[in-house]
Amino acid sequence: MLATSARTFSIEPRGPFSWPTAVAVLARFGPTSRHASPGGVAPDEVLRLAFPLDGDFGPVAVALRFEAGRVQGEVAGSDRIEAVAAQVARIFSLDVDGSGYADLARRDPALAPLMAALPGLRPVCFTSPYETAAWAILSARISMAQAARIQDRLIADLGTRLQVAGEDAWSFPTPERLLTLRDLPGVAPEKVVRLHCVARAALEGRLDAERLRALGPQAGPASLLGIRGIGPFWSSGIYLRGCGIADVFPDEPLSIAALGQLHGLGDQPDPDVVAGLTAAYAPYRMWVCFLLRVAAGRGIIAGVAGREMAIRRASRG
Repeated sequence: MLATSARTFSIEPRGPFSWPTAVAVLARFGPTSRHASPGGVAPDEVLRLAFPLDGDFGPVAVALRFEAGRVQGEVAGSDRIEAVAAQVARIFSLDVDGSGYADLARRDPALAPLMAALPGLRPVCFTSPYETAAWAILSARISMAQAARIQDRLIADLGTRLQVAGEDAWSFPTPERLLTLRDLPGVAPEKVVRLHCVARAALEGRLDAERLRALGPQAGPASLLGIRGIGPFWSSGIYLRGCGIADVFPDEPLSIAALGQLHGLGDQPDPDVVAGLTAAYAPYRMWVCFLLRVAAGRGIIAGVAGREMAIRRASRG
């Protein structure tokens, strides 16, 4: 539920939600790691985020804290407070009613230890499909740490500095600003061309979150394949993690390997078995996918952590 007034808003989670866990996930995730400390935040501490706003791409900044069971937000840079609140809700998967999520542990008891180890975990998404697409280009064929450094440089050169709650926050460049980019030291010229294509796609409305959601899990990703540099993997990623989709379990090797290991089926379980298992997770299939990935990355599911590249290679035969 969203509530707004003046330049503030509040979001009340429906169902379990852990704010410190969400911030800790941000700190481990390259595209957003600059926004949070590795240890997470205490409930009364402030998290600042800045991003181009859905629709007009105007740079906005928010100062967020968790108080009295709600995410409380202060906004700088825009009068579209309701739109800002809706985008923040989507980033933290608070636009979805999670009241029934815990019931999945009854349907599949193998999930129970993961949920107990990561209580209140919900998917933490990219700020928008636009930023997801830009990250897809920046991160191609390099490590996440390298891509994060390049992104930080791009933000410093072309982003927008805003001040919220007494401190600075930097927004990713607007599409118009991204189109002015001529080169990035140490980055292949082709990536600059591809970033321009992402910027144009955003301005044409092809990366609008609501449009992609309305297209659905088949047509949504398919509509992104015409953007130079965006292939099947990232077209799905833009749709799922940029739009905050809750009920799709993607054909993604690491998540499938984690699911297989959890159920004693190995890294490459039979697709029909996967479909049968994940059908029981509706309407939170993407939430379970995210749970599996985080649990695998932290060693809660044995046999998966540190093996992502090998799993991807094996999945291609």
